[in-house]
Amino acid sequence: MDNRHAPAPLVRLAALQSRYPWHFLALGLLTLLPALWGIFGDGGLGFRPSFTELLPDNKASVIEMRRVSERLPGAATLTIVAEIDDGNNRAKLEQFVEELVPKLQSLGPEKVGAVDYGVRDTRAFFEENKLLFASLEDLKKVHDQVLERYDYEVAAATGNLLDEEEPPAIDPDALEGQLRGDEKQPLQRYPNGYYMNAEGTLIAVLVRTPVTGKANKAALCREVQDIVASVQPASFDETMRVGYTGNVITGEEEYDAIVSDLMHVGGWGLLGVLLAVLLFFLRIRTVLALGATIVVSLLWTFGLTRLTIGYLNSSTGFLVSIIAGNGINYGIMYMARYIEARRDEAMGVAASIQLAHRDSWLPTLAGSATAMLAYGSLLLTDFRGFKHFGVISAYGMMLCWIATYTLLPAILVASERIRPSFPSEPTRTSARISYGLAFAWLARLTPRTIVIAGVLAGVAVSYASVRYLSDDPMEYDMKNVRNERTDRSSAAVLNSRVDAVVGRLGQDGMAIMTDRLDQVPMLEAELNERWAAAPDGEKPFDKVVTIFSLLPTQQEAKIPLINEMRDRVERARARGFLDQQQSEKTLALLPADDLSPLTIAALPEQVARPFTERDGTRGRIVYIVPTTGFSVWDAHYLMRWADSYRRTELPTGEVIQGSGSAVIYADMIETIAEDTPKAIAFSALGSILVILVAFRFNRRALGVFIPWLLGIGGLFAYLYFSETKLNFLNFVAIPITIGIGAEYAHNMMQRYRREGMENIYRVTVETGGAVTLCSLTTTIGYLALTLSINQGIKSFGTSAAIGEIACVLAAVLVLPAGLFWLARCRNEIPHNRIQSPGSPKAHMLRQRDA
Repeated sequence: MDNRHAPAPLVRLAALQSRYPWHFLALGLLTLLPALWGIFGDGGLGFRPSFTELLPDNKASVIEMRRVSERLPGAATLTIVAEIDDGNNRAKLEQFVEELVPKLQSLGPEKVGAVDYGVRDTRAFFEENKLLFASLEDLKKVHDQVLERYDYEVAAATGNLLDEEEPPAIDPDALEGQLRGDEKQPLQRYPNGYYMNAEGTLIAVLVRTPVTGKANKAALCREVQDIVASVQPASFDETMRVGYTGNVITGEEEYDAIVSDLMHVGGWGLLGVLLAVLLFFLRIRTVLALGATIVVSLLWTFGLTRLTIGYLNSSTGFLVSIIAGNGINYGIMYMARYIEARRDEAMGVAASIQLAHRDSWLPTLAGSATAMLAYGSLLLTDFRGFKHFGVISAYGMMLCWIATYTLLPAILVASERIRPSFPSEPTRTSARISYGLAFAWLARLTPRTIVIAGVLAGVAVSYASVRYLSDDPMEYDMKNVRNERTDRSSAAVLNSRVDAVVGRLGQDGMAIMTDRLDQVPMLEAELNERWAAAPDGEKPFDKVVTIFSLLPTQQEAKIPLINEMRDRVERARARGFLDQQQSEKTLALLPADDLSPLTIAALPEQVARPFTERDGTRGRIVYIVPTTGFSVWDAHYLMRWADSYRRTELPTGEVIQGSGSAVIYADMIETIAEDTPKAIAFSALGSILVILVAFRFNRRALGVFIPWLLGIGGLFAYLYFSETKLNFLNFVAIPITIGIGAEYAHNMMQRYRREGMENIYRVTVETGGAVTLCSLTTTIGYLALTLSINQGIKSFGTSAAIGEIACVLAAVLVLPAGLFWLARCRNEIPHNRIQSPGSPKAHMLRQRDA
């Protein structure tokens, strides 16, 4: 055996693995104990599905968003919904609620912050203060009517009445109609004060709870269900049915759906990868060996993740499929060379292990290094989530390589001791190499045609790449990065019905947090000035809403008018100008004479809730409402909206920072535009350096660079012609393809360098077949992502898969065709010397090389 090209440590390692395989396997099993504890022990490896986990730590918008989140109450809601068949029995629903609510409140404030079951308190507040909520113009008109009638009555009683038209009498019913002030009362949909639909068949009770944590929320749900059962809904109406919804339930369902999605995608990805391996090698033993190696690699990777990061996010959660698809490549290349030695060259197990170490370690290590650089390029981004993606993927690739060269040889030796897998004589070519046969045959048959086609394709993809990058490649439709579930749960369906009854208060408004109450009017004024300065059709928002917006306006002007009206009505009653019934009804419309301006402290809890902080402070929260007619999913508008309130300087010189999803998404889009070139440049330069070092700066490195660039161009051409835009999930496909795409041409050229021109066909069939399988497993890992419920992850999977296919076609078809054509142009290889690996002459050549 010629060991001149294998480092001495690898030679010794191979010898030890051949001699003591069970020791290596036992050591490998021991390493799984801390890995398994890291993943499952003491609460397990956490998962945080929110997109906020992808955000950069150092952005002002992120810092402000976290500050606001700490002050907002953010209480969860558990909604109890009762339904009956007959709307004529709506009183039964009301009775059910009246009996249920006190029992819910008895759970205590640590579990139930508030029970919201209607608008009666709010209605009573508006009813009591309806005159203050009436417009000043209407109030003046009624005021003038009352005073004019009183003066007329006085003049008539004293005989001083001039010959003038008699004004209308004081009519309490007419006055009430004029002074209802119902512009502030969106309560007409609740005529009986309960959260009930118009048909009278559905009623809702909202339990606001401070409870957090999956287990605690589940316990609360069970307690509430027990209370509902104790009330015996069927005793009120035999058709009464009770359901549960609210974000306590739908949030957990969404979390479970995402976790299920991760497991679904990861499971199918791993299964698809192993199936591709089986179809290539056609040996269960081989699949089991490679499967065991990659499973150990995954356990090591995610066990280490528990120590380094502590949790997964919506991006890193899909790495099972990606790491499995990429990481198994090293095992495939090793296994292919091992089987060649055992089956086609009739070598012993120890010699085959040594040969597989020698021939595969450098290209696979270089491939691992370029993959690490590709993933590591994400560390240059400002996204915390993608830094995690880069870190986990980078050491995941290295751990896959380490597992391949420490455990896989031991597994192979141990299995051979249990039962030998190959005969002692070399065998004919099998279906194992069929992956490369078609490419080898085609490249040898028409090399010039393929090279010319490759050149033309290179020109086309170069044009498409320039056009794609020169145009704005960013995604501005945020719907293309959201989750889409077609299997809506009963709780989700019920939640949409409750929304139609209860309403969704402030669902699109962004919260701006001030530090003091006196800053609120100044902030409102500054924002309104920006609104006024914006041209028509480009208004950044509809309105600014503060807690002061809920109070009556111009109270100082209204209160004297109301007091004066009451004074005149009381005088009219005392002098007999109004009968008893008229005076009582009229005075009932007018507040007591100790009327004072309403303050934010007087607002009912239900009204003030959106403006109330976690500690109970009211009024320092300001909401900015998006412009009607513009979608908050449109990033073009989102960026205009975000810019309108992200930073506001007050007249005092103080600065109020704004945040929320609008600013966050705008910053994410800008960050992608800034970070993508950096990540691409780092990945490309790192890969170039690795390739040059691996080839010792020899010109044969061009055999890697040319097909590599062609494959990368193919990815950009797909993005251009499919009109796929870059978002904060799929943009990582570019640096990853740049890093990993070089691996295939690298393996081909390293084998070609060893075998020489006379064995181009053999290199294309054997190494090309293994490279094709490597690309297939990686592609399957990416395609598994298209099963995700998230549109951005789907786009990432499709784009990365297309990049893989482009890179491998350039490596196993265009590159061999170029080598065949070059050899023929130099007359270095007669056609009859290009031997297939199963021919007798090829076997003689392999024996000579060995």
